[in-house]
Amino acid sequence: MEKENKAQITLLGIGSAKDQALKANLLAALEFLHMEVDVVEISNVNEILSYGISGIPALLLDEKVIFQKIVPSVEELCTALNELLQYRDTKQHH
Repeated sequence: MEKENKAQITLLGIGSAKDQALKANLLAALEFLHMEVDVVEISNVNEILSYGISGIPALLLDEKVIFQKIVPSVEELCTALNELLQYRDTKQHH
């Protein structure tokens, strides 16, 4: 039986108001889109620095930086997630 390769979203932040806003918007977008993905939160500064981002908060999809230093709206997150996950799915099936 083939295991489904579920997308992983990583949130990088130290718990500031912006970090919390990004998480809230992300969860709202995932709920709106009825998407099930693994969400990992990383708050350890040394680990965050290892991703080579220019600022927090940051959101990564499958280790690729999608947003950094901003808090995208729920609508922006929905659009980005839809596009990226559709692209990801077509790549996996070819």
